[in-house]
Amino acid sequence: MSIHFWLRSTAIGAVMGGVVGSRLIEASGCDMLGNPNQRSHDLTMATKENMMDANKPELVSRMLEAHLNEADVEGLEGLYETGAIFADYEGTAKGWPDIKAAHQGFLDEGLSLVLNDSVVFQADDIALVHWSWTVTQADGTTIDGTSAEVLRRQADGTWKFVIDNSDGSALIGSPNE
Repeated sequence: MSIHFWLRSTAIGAVMGGVVGSRLIEASGCDMLGNPNQRSHDLTMATKENMMDANKPELVSRMLEAHLNEADVEGLEGLYETGAIFADYEGTAKGWPDIKAAHQGFLDEGLSLVLNDSVVFQADDIALVHWSWTVTQADGTTIDGTSAEVLRRQADGTWKFVIDNSDGSALIGSPNE
């Protein structure tokens, strides 16, 4: 089994000998930094044009970011498995019609999303992705948070959300838990 960690942060980069930026660490029997069998690959910022296949779990999140920021809620549908779950402070949505309504609420409030740093843990066809994010509200104020996303590799090699928890561990103890 191969486990992948995707790290992007200056703190982790500093620990890794001063290398800063995006790195995918493929590890098998290695520590969190991928030692001693580390193979790294540079990952570029994803755009809708260069990520249409979503052949890496973190690209699905980048596609979500791009669609939301273009107010393209219809473009989000292909990112979710049938029966997927989306969770945030408003509650839990299951299936595309409810997930679409949740994302439409985001757009109706005039919000924009920036995904910052992430880490990806991949075991075979399942991946857990955590992102730090910043949401800018219509008045220019910002909110920071983290997400927890579970994705599954599809038969065609692309990835889709099974669970998209946009507020991550912040939901622990929330009234909608």
